[in-house]
Amino acid sequence: MKKSVVVALLSVFISVPAAAAGVQSSVGVNYGFDLDGVVGIQGEWNLAAAMPNKAPVRVQLFWKNYSHRFQAAAGTFQYSYNGFGAAAIYDFGAVGKLGKRFKPYAGLGLITLSSNLSGPNGPVPGSADSGGLYLIGGFRYELAPRVSADLNFNNYGGLTIGAIFDF
Repeated sequence: MKKSVVVALLSVFISVPAAAAGVQSSVGVNYGFDLDGVVGIQGEWNLAAAMPNKAPVRVQLFWKNYSHRFQAAAGTFQYSYNGFGAAAIYDFGAVGKLGKRFKPYAGLGLITLSSNLSGPNGPVPGSADSGGLYLIGGFRYELAPRVSADLNFNNYGGLTIGAIFDF
């Protein structure tokens, strides 16, 4: 919970100067079908207007969570993984003539994962942290001027669907 508050505060900290500079911001929610369900939230900032060559690049900060509860002889256990990361996303729709609503993209970033295991007697010691590259590719389809559907494949969540809200 503490980490999700940090991510939210970091998003606000970045959004305020970005909005003042005229950078388009968006927020999204998503659900990945890998691991029996990965939920996530993300904040994005479109840097194209701020870049000298108008490159169609967005910066994405995200949080993803997967948790699973299981029954064992000793009682009920639950483990969870929290992923925090950042990625640079390149919008191929801006360079090709694919229509205004269909926007394919690909991205690369970094992710850090922390895991927790708790049992009937509380947290189990030995939780591990890890990290690595985050890869993503997919497309967005504009449903309304400020709302898009998102379908992507990434290496933490697998096939993922979501909604993006621009502001």
